[in-house]
Amino acid sequence: MTSTTRHPTLNSSVYRRILRRETHSPRAGLAIALAVVLILVLAWIGTESVLAFLSRPALLVAPGDALSAATTLPEAVVPATIIGGGAVLAVIGLIILLFALLPGRRARHIGVVDRTAVVVDNTVIASALARTASYTADIDPDQVVVTIGRRTAEVSVRPTSGFAVDRAAIAEAVAEQLEALNLTPTIRSKVVIEKKGVVGA
Repeated sequence: MTSTTRHPTLNSSVYRRILRRETHSPRAGLAIALAVVLILVLAWIGTESVLAFLSRPALLVAPGDALSAATTLPEAVVPATIIGGGAVLAVIGLIILLFALLPGRRARHIGVVDRTAVVVDNTVIASALARTASYTADIDPDQVVVTIGRRTAEVSVRPTSGFAVDRAAIAEAVAEQLEALNLTPTIRSKVVIEKKGVVGA
């Protein structure tokens, strides 16, 4: 498999920006949701503070009562529980923050055809591998299930009952198909022959 550095098209800054945009999804939705939650919390705190200043009943909890409960919490709860709960909340918060700030990956790979970079959806890759495997094994395409990951492709073959299939031949054909697609990042294939076959028509 040819690496990205060997393709002049992939080294172009314009190509890199376009391909990154097509293979990564923004986390704008989660970022907006977090911002809305933060705004609502701050608005609630501000409202409770104003109500407390005006000696009005609190909507949920008065700031003074909340502060008193927070200060007496260490005496009412085992310290190990507080530390454990705090650590869990910190990890959850960090994960949410990373999900909101870092871009997500779309189910796509980059391919190179005639020195031109193209974006290939994982379903297209799976379909091509399934056709290749079914043709090589001489079985119906419905008897092949392909799962595509970022760097792996698992091809699960269910042979027709009473008919053996050549796993090595299927693995070689699938590997050649992946090499022809020239994907980045590189995908390694794994062929699995199911023990339970399909009853022939």
